[in-house]
Amino acid sequence: MSIKVPTSSQGGMDEINVTPLIDVVLVLLIIFMVMTPVTVRKMASNLPPPDTEEPPPPPPDTPPDQLMVAVYDDGKISLNLKEGSDEDLMKEINQRLRSKAKKTVFIDASPAANYGRVVQVMDLVRTAGAETVGLAELKEEGPARLLPGQALPVPGDPAAAGAAPAPTPPG
Repeated sequence: MSIKVPTSSQGGMDEINVTPLIDVVLVLLIIFMVMTPVTVRKMASNLPPPDTEEPPPPPPDTPPDQLMVAVYDDGKISLNLKEGSDEDLMKEINQRLRSKAKKTVFIDASPAANYGRVVQVMDLVRTAGAETVGLAELKEEGPARLLPGQALPVPGDPAAAGAAPAPTPPG
């Protein structure tokens, strides 16, 4: 093996010696290949045991003073199952939120509702004074709706607590 020693007439060495870099990369590759199965086994051992017990009980019924705005597929909205215009519902939400410490309103939208309409209702609720706007879990049948002639449920009534209003028939 011979080594070229640069002389003053040849100039500086313009090649990078990559051999040490390749050696380091190969050593790191081998270390990672050896450690990966150990890491996977440790992660698997930290998993919870399979669920053999009964599921936890359902959460308690919603509080009677909770505000739920429903957005239906036809664009209409209701506050706690009471349909109305945007202005009427904004006034009622504003009035109800004045006496509350936690100004939270939930929105329950139908999967077929126009996305723009849902965002518009969220903006209306925020304008009415809600500090927090939550979205209810999306249900296939959409939000509950009162049938024609059905009365609004009375908060705290045990008969009304168990029976949720039936959704509107499709059609």
